[in-house]
Amino acid sequence: MYRKSDTRDHWSHTSMLPQRSIGRLGVLLVILMSVLLYAVSGPVAAGERLIAVVEVKLTEFIIEMPTTAPPGQMTFSVTNAGTMEHNFEVEGKGIEKKFDTNLKPGETRNLQVDLPVGTYTVYCTVDDHKERGMQLELKVAQQRTEYGDFEGDGD
Repeated sequence: MYRKSDTRDHWSHTSMLPQRSIGRLGVLLVILMSVLLYAVSGPVAAGERLIAVVEVKLTEFIIEMPTTAPPGQMTFSVTNAGTMEHNFEVEGKGIEKKFDTNLKPGETRNLQVDLPVGTYTVYCTVDDHKERGMQLELKVAQQRTEYGDFEGDGD
């Protein structure tokens, strides 16, 4: 685009972006940043309810994790911190979910499970690991609020 220079009395070549292009570029930048932020943080809610993340650490013949959890969708983030292969299974109330293959030492994987209120057994399915102590009981129950009533009661 050519325009007359204000300081000189001749025409010069200048690069002028139309105002609409800058506006579109700004909107595109906001959309791109939003997509990147979502990709980094990942989805954290299923509908209106947050998905609980339960950290699990497996070592030789020990499972370290909380023994209580709220009902609903949850993700078990399982890390094999041991020196041999392990696996992780949640079993009870007709549910039986585990990894298709064993976790190698240092590996972390996520296992998503929808657990209703009840008691479940979590254990390592490799060889005799369960019998050697790699098991515990997980109680899934409504959580009490600071006011003494249960979440989700609505009262």
